[in-house]
Amino acid sequence: EKRQAVLASIDEEPSEQAAPHTEEGMSSGEGPRALVIEGAALKHMLGDPDLEELVFSIASGCNAVIACRVSPRQKALLVKLVRHNVSPEPVTLAIGDGANDVGMIQEAHVGIGISGKEGKQAVNASDFAIAQFRFLEDLVLVHGRWNFFRLSNVVMFSFYKNAIMAGCLIVFNGETVFSGTALFDDWVIAMLNFVAGVPIMVFGAFDRCLDKDYVKRNPEVYEPSRKNELMTIRVMFRWVIVTFVHIFSLYHFTVQPLGKGGGISSAFRGLSSKLDDDHPGEAEGADLTSVGTITFTCLVILLALKVLYESKSIINGNWPAFTCSKDAKEGFFSRLAYTWHGLTFGSIFFWFFFIWAYEIVSEQQGPGSFFNFAGVTSHVLGMRSVNWMLIIFVPVAAIAFDVAGKVFSNMYFPTQTQIHIELEAAEKNAARKMNTRGMDETGGNGHDENMPVDEPDII
Repeated sequence: EKRQAVLASIDEEPSEQAAPHTEEGMSSGEGPRALVIEGAALKHMLGDPDLEELVFSIASGCNAVIACRVSPRQKALLVKLVRHNVSPEPVTLAIGDGANDVGMIQEAHVGIGISGKEGKQAVNASDFAIAQFRFLEDLVLVHGRWNFFRLSNVVMFSFYKNAIMAGCLIVFNGETVFSGTALFDDWVIAMLNFVAGVPIMVFGAFDRCLDKDYVKRNPEVYEPSRKNELMTIRVMFRWVIVTFVHIFSLYHFTVQPLGKGGGISSAFRGLSSKLDDDHPGEAEGADLTSVGTITFTCLVILLALKVLYESKSIINGNWPAFTCSKDAKEGFFSRLAYTWHGLTFGSIFFWFFFIWAYEIVSEQQGPGSFFNFAGVTSHVLGMRSVNWMLIIFVPVAAIAFDVAGKVFSNMYFPTQTQIHIELEAAEKNAARKMNTRGMDETGGNGHDENMPVDEPDII
């Protein structure tokens, strides 16, 4: 039903709003209304609560309000009038290009300054600056919408990743009679925001759920951002459930198998081979540091998969990113696969580099309370095959719960944004099939001359 409603709203052509006329040709007064008021009239009204309420009630019944010859203070009071007389308080936006607009820009929630012939005062006092008024459409409908969806997911993910690590520590304390013993090494805990921060930073900078052209053709997609679609109780409840599922998946799929006797069951050459005569049973791995390192490794990979799964657009870039070809239309930074570089090099590879470097530093400084990681990395990654099995399968098993929940939600309780994503995907598939059919009929070589040769691939 939601999909049918959205399709109907898209197919409807906007009708011209005209004031109905009676048989005598006179206007009936039942059409769009506008209020035009001068500063001289506002001088007697603003400041009086009764008159302000009267002005606002009249203005609320109009499609447009034009205030002319008003002072800078009156502009700010008009914005304040809207903010304080609407419940719940709306998000107001003010735009201006001169010094007389500074008060209005500062009074609104969002202030936009236009840089022009009247100086830079409005720009300096604003939250955003644009060069021309026509850029307001892209700023609000396109970039503002993208930014809302990006930041909403970044905020949720920030709480989610810290809650997962803290949850593992809390659950583990049940095994240690709540003695405060940490499952992870202190330096490992401190690395969470570094190894898990790069993927979500890439997500917050580049993710977009709908393309610019589709958004401008269907401005109704802006409505979900006004209704806080990604900050509802339903969405937060889903994140909370996923957090608890991932906590117990990580803990019970790693700590329990390794710490309950499973730590002495696996080695690349077998425990009986005695890799070193002076260190019999060196491949055992039920100690606290080894188990905690494997759990944290699964946590890092799970967070990377979570970012990849929440992304609405994956930047594959072009290979090779560095090229001297004359046909390349973009530079090096426009050809990078930011999504994959952020996940692999910025998170997973960086984590493995850190634990190897941490081991080397610990061996150089000597085991102690400050560096207590000597031999841990080579032990858990080089002598125990079961650890690699857990590293591969535990994050996949944990994210499978999230995938199942998202598929069920999109199928039976889709949001307006999800419906438009599916409609846009259907449009792209239809256009791709039509383009392919046209090239087959004309005997083309499979390349559309109207398309850029090296346009970065964004899914």
